[in-house]
Amino acid sequence: MNQTIKNIGIKFGLLLALILSIINVGIYFYDYNIMASTANGFILLFVIIIFGLISTALAKFKIGGFITFKQAFTPYILTISIGIFISTIVQFLIYSVIAPETGELLKETLRNMYVEQIMKSNGTQEEIAASIAEVQKTNPLAFGGLISSAVIRIAMLSVAGILIALIFRNRSEFIAPVEPKQ
Repeated sequence: MNQTIKNIGIKFGLLLALILSIINVGIYFYDYNIMASTANGFILLFVIIIFGLISTALAKFKIGGFITFKQAFTPYILTISIGIFISTIVQFLIYSVIAPETGELLKETLRNMYVEQIMKSNGTQEEIAASIAEVQKTNPLAFGGLISSAVIRIAMLSVAGILIALIFRNRSEFIAPVEPKQ
């Protein structure tokens, strides 16, 4: 694998991690309830995809314009993985180590949000009661829960990365060059 492509993915991943971490710290100081908002989630997903897109475009430019699917996908996945995992560690540190009391308030907010969503579902009363009991037992800010949520987020964002890699790759990579007739 081209070292230039890896370096671009790592550098953009660290930059994304820094930006996401600053956003997390800003949300902590401004209003922790923003962390539970759907709009915040969509904005962060958009920012992450844009960083992945830029890293793929820069990789194509840096290696001379010809890029395979694998070379296009690598900087994207490195960027989003590094950014999301470091940001997740920062979230854990903020809400479980530095300010566990704020973490408890955020947990309660998240649980209430989940319960509202469950109540809106079309399940039976027994299913709703079982789901609510399960939500009350889980800790959404535990390290394991945050990491599993980060892995799920990366898997979902990989679909966008596949589409971006398909767009940026050179379509002729699967076609053998034709020798000119003399």
